[in-house]
Amino acid sequence: MNTRLKKFATMLTIIVVLLSYALVSMKITYSADTDGKIDLFTQKEPYSGKGPNVPSDAFGPEEVVILYALVTYGEVSLQNLLVTFCVQRPDNTSFTLTATTSTSGIATINFTIPTPQEHGNGSGFFGEWVTSASVLIGSNRFQDILTFKVDWIVKLISVRTIDENLTYRTSFGIEGDVGLEITLRNIAMCTRNVMLSVVMKDELNVVINHLEIRDYKAQPNKKLIFLYCKLFIPDLTYLGEVRVYVSALTAPIDEGGVAYCPRISTEYFVTPHGPLSLVFHDVAVVEAIPSATSIRLGQPLNVSVIVWNEGTEVESFSVSTYCDNLLIGTLEVTTLSPYSEESLNFMLDTSLIDEGNYTLTVSIPHIVNEADITDNYFVDGTVEVKYKPAIFVHDIAIIDINISKNSLYVGELLQINVTVINKGNGTETFDVRAYYDSTLIGTLQCSSFAPHALTTFTFEWNTSSVHEGFYEIGSSAPLEDDVNTSDNTFVYGVVQVKAEPAPPPPPPPTHDIAVLDVVPSSSLVYVGEVLSINVTLKNKGSEAESFTVILYYDSNVLGTFTVTNLTAETEYTHTYDWDTSGLTEGNYTLSAIAESVPGEENIGDNYFEDGTVTIAQKRARWFTPTWFFWFVLLLLLLAIILLIALLYRRKKRKEVEETFKSGWTAWYYCHDPQNRINKIRP
Repeated sequence: MNTRLKKFATMLTIIVVLLSYALVSMKITYSADTDGKIDLFTQKEPYSGKGPNVPSDAFGPEEVVILYALVTYGEVSLQNLLVTFCVQRPDNTSFTLTATTSTSGIATINFTIPTPQEHGNGSGFFGEWVTSASVLIGSNRFQDILTFKVDWIVKLISVRTIDENLTYRTSFGIEGDVGLEITLRNIAMCTRNVMLSVVMKDELNVVINHLEIRDYKAQPNKKLIFLYCKLFIPDLTYLGEVRVYVSALTAPIDEGGVAYCPRISTEYFVTPHGPLSLVFHDVAVVEAIPSATSIRLGQPLNVSVIVWNEGTEVESFSVSTYCDNLLIGTLEVTTLSPYSEESLNFMLDTSLIDEGNYTLTVSIPHIVNEADITDNYFVDGTVEVKYKPAIFVHDIAIIDINISKNSLYVGELLQINVTVINKGNGTETFDVRAYYDSTLIGTLQCSSFAPHALTTFTFEWNTSSVHEGFYEIGSSAPLEDDVNTSDNTFVYGVVQVKAEPAPPPPPPPTHDIAVLDVVPSSSLVYVGEVLSINVTLKNKGSEAESFTVILYYDSNVLGTFTVTNLTAETEYTHTYDWDTSGLTEGNYTLSAIAESVPGEENIGDNYFEDGTVTIAQKRARWFTPTWFFWFVLLLLLLAIILLIALLYRRKKRKEVEETFKSGWTAWYYCHDPQNRINKIRP
């Protein structure tokens, strides 16, 4: 009996040992299963889909999708593992690609969303795409699934013509307003800046008015957005149908903007009577961003709020922000212009509230006759308020990487901006490193980094020493005793380094000689005189040329000269002296022709005709200098005047003498009686 008990005890011990070994094996296998992990995500930060089965932000037509699969085991990156990517489109077609993990444990593939068919019909790939990444670690298979939407990121839904009561109307009077209600939506997970362009054209295809709304912030997640505007119908508008076109752009054209989606349009009729004067009131809260989604009790929480005037009039209103039912504060907005925004900042002292999760809301009271009140109330999300820990917490995180370009040539510099935040509760000193693949680009030290501080480090990668290809850009910020090492590394994605393109071949040499002008020094010359003729030539080709130029008067050769080594794109003027001896009187036409050079194709400008030169016979004539002529004339005038004076004086003198004689005789007769008697006596 004792022997049986001993055998039974031995058997039982062996069974217990075997069961224990099996349990230990099962535990090890289970542990291995939980330690292995694959995370599939895209380049769409901050909503890239990191984490198990987390969706990514949306993509638009013609965008490149980059899929990353991070494979780890016990938080250690695994290299040289084959990852299978499966991509299923909304039309249930799918394709599969494979890639191998790099030294950082990331496998990468990329593809481009197809271009929409005619009229923007994207059925077949508009909708939800389902992607998966699978990997074998040992004998265990791990998988992560990621979904994302494909559509026009910002889409114009409709445009309709309305009056001030928001009633649809199809006719508007000339020299009045036409009201427009524009509806759009944004499928992205974050706010997108949009520029709206509105153009009106009449039946003659003439643009009669237009409007641009710049930097509008379209709210995310497919929220329907209504914008109200008005345009004046000028008096020169052709009566009849007017078509209104609305386009949505990423930015103004002069800033490199492109269309988000196809344009939309509507039409109305212009009548000669009944003009309207329209007014639309509409304000909205378009964004509310807390400084943190998780905060320690007692720390301040800042909330940045952006409000927009979506109507046509200047508005003044109040904005209130709440944490659950607790009013954080109310701020006033005064004289906000149409289609413009204002940023407001609210601060919550969390020492006044309890630990827990709180919802942030922002509201604007309805203004009089407001067109759309659905966007006066905004819910941001949940903020977690936690007790301040009694111990020192180390937590550094890299939250973003931005690079200057995604494609560059060998030898160019790539600027890499790494943004780091201190999520812990103490001051830290650590190094930040940047990599391409597994090669270190550089290291920068961050000293005395305060809690909750945010900063950006800039690295420059000189690509002179790398070959063309695709390189993965990443960064790390290792910190001893960090409570969460998963966010101490960040992978941006793939950058393409291309070989410098070969310079284009030099253009073939061109040969082109031209006579630009033939200018004589005078249009009239006498036979026997020498006439100077300036001939201007130009080498329009790319090579130095030597050639002969022939001058003509009418059809007769006047002379020739040679131009030697006239360089490309250079003008040259040659002066030729024409001896007119032996020529007969008449009108002559001057011209010049440059003999064509080898390889010259354009010879139409080798000939130039100037015009007419008159050659006259010189006539014999007295030559009297002007000054001498006037001098002699003056002398003659003086001589004539002197002669007249002498003659006049002589005449006067004779008259005086005659008078004297007559007077003397009379006196004599009066004083000589005998003579008087003799005179009287017959």
